[in-house]
Amino acid sequence: MTSVNLFSRMRLANSGGCLFAALLAFLFVAAAAASEDLSGRWKISYIVQSGGPDEKFAEGSVVSLSEKDSTLQGRATLGSRGDGFLIGSRQGSDVQAAITFRSNPALFLRLSGSQGDDGLQGSFTASGGGSFWQGKFAATQMTTAAGEVIGTEVIFANFTPLDEDLMPKPTLYLDPEANWSAQQDSGVRETFVIRYQRNTVLMCRKKPLIWDWWL
Repeated sequence: MTSVNLFSRMRLANSGGCLFAALLAFLFVAAAAASEDLSGRWKISYIVQSGGPDEKFAEGSVVSLSEKDSTLQGRATLGSRGDGFLIGSRQGSDVQAAITFRSNPALFLRLSGSQGDDGLQGSFTASGGGSFWQGKFAATQMTTAAGEVIGTEVIFANFTPLDEDLMPKPTLYLDPEANWSAQQDSGVRETFVIRYQRNTVLMCRKKPLIWDWWL
């Protein structure tokens, strides 16, 4: 083998190695972009294709979004409404979300789309007050979860304060066994009333069953 042929083969091998490395780098960047955290503030624009024009869809939405373990949750506006609650999930680049606006008139909005270089795009359906809408949506991220501005436009939104029944409350522990022991010590037996609420934990640690303790 001549020195010229050897040099040519080495040059081709180096070129192939560089191309392979560049391809790996591109795939790594693409995968990283597809897995970026969606947490932050988003602007959603709607194109209504059926159901008639509606001012609130023309004004769009602002969503304060949080992502954890592929689960999405947050608050949302729709036009002048700020009472939206969002839940959803992300699997790879696919995004599914539902927004419920609880105040009268109640409205339910579902988003189904995917993440691309320009944000999120997909289709939506909405129903409420006897009406139904469907069409396309596009969402662009305005800020990250840390408040870092990404886009050229930042819209501030006024979200409706949480209803009283959604405010976090301290957990109440009902302990029938402790109540029964206290009654044994006092010699007086009283009826133990169990009132179950959303933030109540009923403690059962012994047998026989609770209703046997008063027999």
